[in-house]
Amino acid sequence: MKNLTLSIIAVTLFLNACSSQISAPSPEGVKDAFPDGGVDSSSSDNESSSANSGQEGQTNEVEEFDAHKAFKSESIRSILASNIPLATGKGSISMKIMNGTNGHYSNGDIYWGILGINPSNGRWSYLDKRGILRSLSRSLNDANGHLSKNGTNFANIYHRTSEIDWIEIPKITSGRLYICIGSPCYIKTFDTGFAGPNIDNPSDPNINVYFDFIEFTIDDSGYHGNTTRVDGFGFPLQHRLVNRNGTYDQVVGEREDVSRAQIFDAYLSQVSEPFQALGRQQAPYRIVAPIHGAFREGGAQAKYFDNYIQRVWKKKSKPSTQNVLLCNGPLAEDPSGCAGLNRGVYEDVGAWKIPAKYYSTAPANAYAQFWHKQAIGGLAYGFAYDDFNQQAAYQEVKDPKGLILRVGW
Repeated sequence: MKNLTLSIIAVTLFLNACSSQISAPSPEGVKDAFPDGGVDSSSSDNESSSANSGQEGQTNEVEEFDAHKAFKSESIRSILASNIPLATGKGSISMKIMNGTNGHYSNGDIYWGILGINPSNGRWSYLDKRGILRSLSRSLNDANGHLSKNGTNFANIYHRTSEIDWIEIPKITSGRLYICIGSPCYIKTFDTGFAGPNIDNPSDPNINVYFDFIEFTIDDSGYHGNTTRVDGFGFPLQHRLVNRNGTYDQVVGEREDVSRAQIFDAYLSQVSEPFQALGRQQAPYRIVAPIHGAFREGGAQAKYFDNYIQRVWKKKSKPSTQNVLLCNGPLAEDPSGCAGLNRGVYEDVGAWKIPAKYYSTAPANAYAQFWHKQAIGGLAYGFAYDDFNQQAAYQEVKDPKGLILRVGW
């Protein structure tokens, strides 16, 4: 279980660290998404899609919110487990994207797309509207129905929530489900992978798009997935996983009773001063993780953990503040050490397994602490090894039946 989780997180960090081509590992190691265009999933697996004309960037081209139309969205628990359809054929789990924006956005304003490795051929693929994995290719960026923004074309691998109620997802490795509000995300595809959003690049086409994502793998041992705040926060998400025999029905993610605006306000008022700028840096689109803000190399807080490390670290190779936040370098194979440093309890081994003692003494990762306060059951992925001592928003079952994702606002 740990290896699967960490492999997904590794993909997360890599995809967001750059906007370069992602390569697949070696063997060892409805209607179209838009009513008037989009990837044609009836095309063969290795052929580019055909549909109608491309679409220029759609950022913020949404129906303006009318307070008089506001209403309270249904809870993720409003769907009875018995009403979740069983996946048939090649499908392994049934999935539904649920609009929880309380009337701020219509179902037609919520876009989603799935990317991951098809275990049957080892190729990076996207999920079409019929629940079939189609291999990625460079030609998808210019196929009929492609997306365009700032003069650049991008593959259209998205569906609107209004177009699909339930969809079956087959087995997939290192899957990532992007959810974008008001506009699809703009992702370049290649024959051997894709380039995801890069929030460190001010000219990235997704910098002014509201988006978030989950990570997951579906294999012979079941479903394994999580919400994540390792890179940032776009909007509240709830992730509900239900199994077939009725013994598992759990939800992780942010609480439903707290709005996005309230989360932004709470972040700025609750975190310590060094972390506050992360809530303003790319507002209103997101709250960024420390490594994407002043805590990166060369930033104003680049040495935030350094004195603490110098005092408590007794091993030969000392990690940097960036190593602590990314759990890489000397900490790459040290989950307990990375977790202890982020949580401010490294020198107190007895506190490593006591969550009540986490983050009580500075320096500590106040960004990660905040997401645990906002999360259902206190479970969140605030940094890569936040699963140490079972503190992450991670779920898995051997016999998955349904996955429901509720998009909040």
